[in-house]
Amino acid sequence: MNRFSIKDLISMPQNEPEAIYKDQIVVINANLHGIATVQDLFAIDAFAIGYILEGYSITEFNNDQYRLEPGKVFILAPTHTCRLVECSKDYKVRLLLLDSNGHNLSVHLNYLVKSERWIQTYFHPVLKLNEDESKTMNDCIDKIVEQTKRINCPNRVAFLRLATTWHHVELDNIMQEHMNEVTDNNKPLTRQQALARQLYRLIINNYRTKHQVKFYSEQMCLTPQYLNQIASNIFGKTLSAIISDLLFSTARSMILASEMSIQEIADELSFPDQASFSKFIKKTTGVSPSTLRKMNPHKDSI
Repeated sequence: MNRFSIKDLISMPQNEPEAIYKDQIVVINANLHGIATVQDLFAIDAFAIGYILEGYSITEFNNDQYRLEPGKVFILAPTHTCRLVECSKDYKVRLLLLDSNGHNLSVHLNYLVKSERWIQTYFHPVLKLNEDESKTMNDCIDKIVEQTKRINCPNRVAFLRLATTWHHVELDNIMQEHMNEVTDNNKPLTRQQALARQLYRLIINNYRTKHQVKFYSEQMCLTPQYLNQIASNIFGKTLSAIISDLLFSTARSMILASEMSIQEIADELSFPDQASFSKFIKKTTGVSPSTLRKMNPHKDSI
């Protein structure tokens, strides 16, 4: 499976960047027609919120297929897997990419993603907006774009943080209004689906400090084998893989977009020592955390 960073997505030739701030917050108009790599299974090491502008696509999120067309928005966390099944030649998405480490610009996002509404988007990542809602959300993104371009403004970071928070709160408000809409095809949840929602909530709240399957097994009073069966059936990956993906996305973000030392990051993510943390990063990237940081041209932190 391919994993795309924010920089990878910016560099795709079909994209038209509207705004970029140190690879931590990006707004791009993405035309995905003809990009072969996204037809394979991939994940994004960022929160990705996409507003469909033109055309249509059939896109797969976590093994479920959705028809995306103007008026729809998709809300993806770093744990989502994606695949572009088909799309029209004029398919275009206005994409807001946010650094997956909630300590930076999107302070409010760290709180929101733990709420019931945002956890629900893991299982139902596509939302249909009415005309007024679409205008509201595009106005919010316009405000983010505007603030990224105030290069000489001494309070630029504060304004950017306010603009992103405003976007998240407006979207959260819309999500709340849609909470009562029928999901799951009007069928009651199966036992595994209900347990998967409970498990995902537990993971989101604890993955930084609890890395072992045993903890989640004990919390839910289920065997590790059964939890892995649920994870594989509902999420398409093992529980260990879900935790590992979240840890890597957060660690990579902290390495590239913060001034914390490697030891401080290892401590923040509850690794026993810096050596084990470095081994974890090198297994995925092929390089050590310090080398990964040196390779990043946008080392300035917010």
